Amino acid sequence: MGSSPPATKKINHLLPNPHKHNLVSHFILGEIIDHISLIHDDFPEVDVPLLQEHLWAIRNKSVKPEGHLRGFLNVLKGTKVFKDAFNELDDGMKVQLNTFMVGGGEEVIWAAGGKGDAFHIPPSPAVKHHFREVAKVVEGRVGELFHHERHANSANGTNDIAMRQVKKVQEQFEKAQEQVEKVQEQAEKVQEMVHQRVDELFHHEHYDHAVNGSASKEDVVDEYAVKPPVTNGHHAEKVKDGLGKLFHHENRSSGTNGHANNGYTVDEFAVKPPAIIGHIETPISSTAGFPRIFEDQAQTKTMEVYGNQEFQNWGQTVHNTPLWTFIPKTILGLQNLVKWAKLHDLRVRCGGYRHSWSSTFSQNKHILVSLLNLEEVTKLPDAMSIEAEYIDPENELKTIKLGGPPGVVPQSGKALVRVGVSVTNEQFRRWAVLNDQWTLPVDVILVEVTVGGVNGPICHGAGRHHQTVNDYVRAVEYVDANGEHQTISDPEHLKAAAGHFGLLGVVTHLTFEVDKMSYAVMQPVKPDIGLAIPPLALEDIPIALRKTFTEKQYKDALADFEKRADDYYSEWFWFPRSQQAWVNSWNTTDDKTNVVEYPSPFETWCQWVQGWIGHVLTTNPIFQEFPGRWQAEILATFSMVNLPPFEFASFQQEKVETIVTSLPNALHFRRGIQNMRVRDMEFQIPIPGKKDDPSKPDYSVVQKAWWDIINLTYEDDDCPMRLTMELRIMGDSKLIMAPQSGNRHGTASIEVLSIPDAATDDEWEPFMQRVADLWLGYKDENGELLNVRPHWAKEWETITMRGKPALQYLKEDAYKEAIPKFKATLADIGAVQGWDLDDLQKRFSNELWDKIIYS
Repeated sequence: MGSSPPATKKINHLLPNPHKHNLVSHFILGEIIDHISLIHDDFPEVDVPLLQEHLWAIRNKSVKPEGHLRGFLNVLKGTKVFKDAFNELDDGMKVQLNTFMVGGGEEVIWAAGGKGDAFHIPPSPAVKHHFREVAKVVEGRVGELFHHERHANSANGTNDIAMRQVKKVQEQFEKAQEQVEKVQEQAEKVQEMVHQRVDELFHHEHYDHAVNGSASKEDVVDEYAVKPPVTNGHHAEKVKDGLGKLFHHENRSSGTNGHANNGYTVDEFAVKPPAIIGHIETPISSTAGFPRIFEDQAQTKTMEVYGNQEFQNWGQTVHNTPLWTFIPKTILGLQNLVKWAKLHDLRVRCGGYRHSWSSTFSQNKHILVSLLNLEEVTKLPDAMSIEAEYIDPENELKTIKLGGPPGVVPQSGKALVRVGVSVTNEQFRRWAVLNDQWTLPVDVILVEVTVGGVNGPICHGAGRHHQTVNDYVRAVEYVDANGEHQTISDPEHLKAAAGHFGLLGVVTHLTFEVDKMSYAVMQPVKPDIGLAIPPLALEDIPIALRKTFTEKQYKDALADFEKRADDYYSEWFWFPRSQQAWVNSWNTTDDKTNVVEYPSPFETWCQWVQGWIGHVLTTNPIFQEFPGRWQAEILATFSMVNLPPFEFASFQQEKVETIVTSLPNALHFRRGIQNMRVRDMEFQIPIPGKKDDPSKPDYSVVQKAWWDIINLTYEDDDCPMRLTMELRIMGDSKLIMAPQSGNRHGTASIEVLSIPDAATDDEWEPFMQRVADLWLGYKDENGELLNVRPHWAKEWETITMRGKPALQYLKEDAYKEAIPKFKATLADIGAVQGWDLDDLQKRFSNELWDKIIYS
């Protein structure tokens, strides 16, 4: 069933399309300022004059990042989207955000959060109500303090007054939070009592544990043991009465939909806390049929499970409904799960934060293993990067420990660290910075992602002398198709096992080889786009962005680009129609004299809010009514304002800001990315050798790839690429199935990002095809087509590649030799560890990988 074409936007009817030579930030900002009033009456809840005021200031290079963030929040605060998103925040965050919006500075915000100079740590959902009223009181007091103080520059004179007043209500917060801790402790005790009482009531009464003749105690109990217990009416009433007493006055949420959840999966019935209906509290039991997977040898703890829970990835490009969604905590639990899946001929796939856009996840009517709790991976915003992360001491999959399996030895001057797959990048970043001894040499920017999620689709960072993150794996621990926990550390076997897309089994831990801690010397700059990555010819610069430069300026700029391409970390951003690029390349030092925490706690908080308001903005009806060029310009302006150095320079960079920080902080220089959904395609382009000297890299293909896309954005007035283009130069890979494999001079990892509205406008997929056609046409020094390949985790499945559907092209061309080698290596591993390729396909594949690997 086809979808109806998108409606034409009102502004497109009222305004003529601008000439292409006007499609630059200065002109488009002026167009928005002059003409947004045409639709103001349609959106009276939006503070359009305030938006115009801030855009005017930015257009005139009066840049105040904190003030503009505050302004954007106030522009949208009257909209339904803002209000709905605001209501999803925890009470402390609401107070902090309101304090910031009315002009409060850093100290006032920390005080308003109730934690002094630290982040406000949101309470657990079960106890929020105990201090909600106090939060309202504080919010009201702070609101009174800043009444009529609308803009950022008004905060300075009121901070002292605000601090004195906030201190008066500080004691109320402290008392409230003491109550929170007490109630939390009580809730935990009640939960323990629940498990004990339920076990007494059900565990050894009126049913038979014998599932079938072959089931051992370590095996799982299948649905045959999930029938209701044989009981009489008196016993049932006893059960209800006992549970009712346990839960009385404990105002808990009932969870999701009557299925076993929230860790209350017990025995035949998945007993949960009661559903609260007014003042009536009723114990609820799920229907029979939920599998009970034990996570411990004593068979007292069962794995959290959901039935027919709809799955959606973060980018909203993949939807399916697994039969069962499990959330494991132990290796034994995963072993039992795989054994149970084998018994019932079900496939098992894993997911973390769900940041892949391709169909690499679970499939309908099979099993999804979620490495994190479902609320954390499905709900926006995610506060993980600005709060203290709770690490369940019983979760074996969230551990970080120096050392590795027996026989695995690091290189001289390096160390091994064993990391559970449910560990987040933020958890690992904090561990590395706190210990200040060892660090991964490379990583993705995102912190809201699991170690398993980074490993699964072979993710990467930047730096021509660095390989993918997977290349630093020295051992893989996994549960195989027979439910056995196995370890792989043979270097030849790791070429497949360290990057296997989940096809090998369920990975539990990865052992990385890490470097001694070093410190990044960051000096980000905002050069003119014509000098950031100089084009091959002046004519390659669109007329709207073209400036006059001397031959020496171009020559110096090219030398600077090639030098940066060889830095420890190399990265370039261009936001559509911007006159400047943002260049983030740097090297490291062992000198920690001037080391700072970057981003600082307050900068981290601001970045998190930027991601949050980005989501509010891009899902807001007024924004969706803007022409694409307006959307792209507002996002470009907002992004460039909030990247250091915090100013817009002329063609020559006038300000250099040096930031020395721990390497993990520099690798993860942006936080809160999770809060704003995007669309994303990325290709890995091999850097060929020079024609006159094949031993040296020829960066002209990088220049061409960069400028081809800039020019492509000028073929469409509405600009389907409405967010950014990012280029990272990196090395090759020894992994068989890595798209960087064989790129001896390195790889241009280049991606284009947009927003969901571009897809809604039916512009995104055609644009992706045009991008792919350009990049797939590049040749090496011998005139042969380069082996250009997509990032496995990004959008590529709908693209035609060199005249073939993507799946066919990858199988028959891009990985023609790699796929047989990958399968052969897996088979070699299986011959040693007791399984074969048929076992892997039956247990761990899905429709996508059936076609690529097994068809």
